[in-house]
Amino acid sequence: MKVGILSDIHGNLAALNAVLADADEEGVEHFIMLGDVIGYYYSAAAVISCIRQRSVLHAIRGNHERLFSEVLVNEEAALRYRKRYGSSLEIARSTLSTNDIEWLTQLPDQATVQLDGLVLKLCHGSPMDPDQYVYPDADAATLDACRTADGDFILMGHTHYPMLLDDRRPILFNPGSVGQARDRGGEACWGLLNTRTKSAKLMRTGFDVRALADEAKRRDPHLPFLADVLFRRRSN
Repeated sequence: MKVGILSDIHGNLAALNAVLADADEEGVEHFIMLGDVIGYYYSAAAVISCIRQRSVLHAIRGNHERLFSEVLVNEEAALRYRKRYGSSLEIARSTLSTNDIEWLTQLPDQATVQLDGLVLKLCHGSPMDPDQYVYPDADAATLDACRTADGDFILMGHTHYPMLLDDRRPILFNPGSVGQARDRGGEACWGLLNTRTKSAKLMRTGFDVRALADEAKRRDPHLPFLADVLFRRRSN
């Protein structure tokens, strides 16, 4: 069975649609979502609708879902996060249905999934801390600590940088960010796991960033990063 591993979509509908089209071409049957469905960008309702219509086998929440829970009940937090991350969480608050809000805020921080004899540990940050950043250049001690978790694959997100360390078990696999890749803009990063061959690979899907960049400049002019990162290391 082919499983699509998604993380850090961040309300970017154009990127998600491109990834789902590629996943269909690859014959993906199920999806795993590693958190941060929302945040940064502005199409939370449409993104959640796309995700929930698919065969999402398991989903966990990320730090932006936890921030969103605060925004729902605390106007001071909403103002603070708007200054730091932009208007996306407030837009989500005003556009998501009650049902979608309940689904999003009740997701677990971690999960363990068994598929075709493989044990998958689902994390947003790391098995030790949902907010820990484990980058591809992390030191050996950090990587070894991640490998103390039970599972054949330790699936992590949060960093927006893809990582596949398959030299030994458990395999450490971060698919990167669908919605805001930080190594190269305009390429939605995701992962493809084959439970039959017990292997995984990193995937990249191009998408048109121009409309989203213009929207970010219009909605959150105080955060030029939101638009600039979409063009990072691109030739056009």
